[in-house]
Amino acid sequence: MNNNEIISGVVYNKRVTISTQLINRLVIMNIIEDLKNKIKISTSRINSARKQVESHRLGDVKLSYLSYSSLELSIEKNQFLLDKYKKKLQKLTLEDVKEIEKKHKKKQEILKNNYYKYQMLRIKHDKVKTQKEIMNALDILEDIPKEIKLNDEDIFAISHKSEEVFLKIHSNLDDDLIEIKNEFISLVEDKFNETNNELRLLNSRIPIVILQLRILLQNIKENIDEENLNTNKFVGLPKFEDWWIHELWSSPQAYMGLFKWQEIVLSLCISTEQKRAFEVIFKNWILIKKLLNTKGGYGYFYNHAFDEMISKYADLEDEYDKENLKSMEKIILNLTEKENFKSVSKEHNELTPYMKFKLEKEEEKRAKEDLS
Repeated sequence: MNNNEIISGVVYNKRVTISTQLINRLVIMNIIEDLKNKIKISTSRINSARKQVESHRLGDVKLSYLSYSSLELSIEKNQFLLDKYKKKLQKLTLEDVKEIEKKHKKKQEILKNNYYKYQMLRIKHDKVKTQKEIMNALDILEDIPKEIKLNDEDIFAISHKSEEVFLKIHSNLDDDLIEIKNEFISLVEDKFNETNNELRLLNSRIPIVILQLRILLQNIKENIDEENLNTNKFVGLPKFEDWWIHELWSSPQAYMGLFKWQEIVLSLCISTEQKRAFEVIFKNWILIKKLLNTKGGYGYFYNHAFDEMISKYADLEDEYDKENLKSMEKIILNLTEKENFKSVSKEHNELTPYMKFKLEKEEEKRAKEDLS
């Protein structure tokens, strides 16, 4: 697989998307489902309006002339739409499906090309990031070879990590990323098939996480050497246990194990910036590990390559010793027994900001339907 084929999971789906073939099928299914829903809505409106008209004719309900005319207009309008939707659904033959797939593929290709074509211009005019963040991102973008395709957030992420851990943007940073990425791809490039082909979309995400953790660990060691912090000597990252990932979120012990492991690593960080950097890296690492775990056997080769690379470049390893595993399991069990899992955060609210937004959208949708 060459670098031009690497598409970031954040742009074409955050964090991990599905294959183009499956996307095309989903598009077609969505079109069919949308037409069926429209047919259902139009039919319901026609039936509702006809019942009201019939009730008026029978004298059960007295409607004004304006209301009666509005109902007849609604029946006529929705009947027209109903006929239109039914014809569209009938015309959705195999040839139409292929044409839709072809158009969708062409559209995605155009979007992809335009995304990278106007990337520098888009970053320059970013309305959310600060001017310093934009300038750092542009420096990274100029240094990265043209054949390496990274999305905006990944470029900002690299510059952020360099800034957050007090690391100046070295000229060899992009070389390190290319080296890690090429080595990772060499480990997995011959393992793809139709079932796990979409895993290719992690080819950009995984090397960035590895590089970020490597930079953070180097920075911690440099700080310790510079400040002679013998009392806070860095001895490396503690080993994690794979069952924590495998059983997340099915058992509280798995969650508690990861939580305590994260606390230990955070205690090794010296500055607030390093702690913030690790929290971001930790979330991305968990996301990738959990995603690969859900793939079962199809994701084993990818997971193994990820483990080998992150062990080599960032000294992050999982535990193998059975006695250590049993001992840690008892420790975690004792910890979970002491924890109060009935407690909630002080800011706890069933209506999250997103749920409030969603409810507002539902209200707007119902209001529009009532008006129509």
